[in-house]
Amino acid sequence: MDIHKQQVRQFLDECTVRDLDDSAVLPAADLYGMYIIWCEKTGSTSVAAPIFSRLVRGDGLEGDIRHRVRVFKGVAATGAIPIQYILETDKGPGPNSLLAGLQP
Repeated sequence: MDIHKQQVRQFLDECTVRDLDDSAVLPAADLYGMYIIWCEKTGSTSVAAPIFSRLVRGDGLEGDIRHRVRVFKGVAATGAIPIQYILETDKGPGPNSLLAGLQP
């Protein structure tokens, strides 16, 4: 198995919950941002965003566009890496955000 394919699968296994219904979406940019942080934490070399997206789709995640944003369907973030991503990017919740369900 290609080292990058294996690396992306490990990231997905550690930082996401998959096989959810299609209403659960994660913006592609957020997933990639979390991947970059995960690579920094694990000492792994990251791949470019287009390669990452191809590898994620190859691992079974389906892409879509929601609210004009590229997302992956049926997946949610979990663990410490998504929290670190939110804190580092100071990202406010949007319609596809990791925190969308927590809006008042």
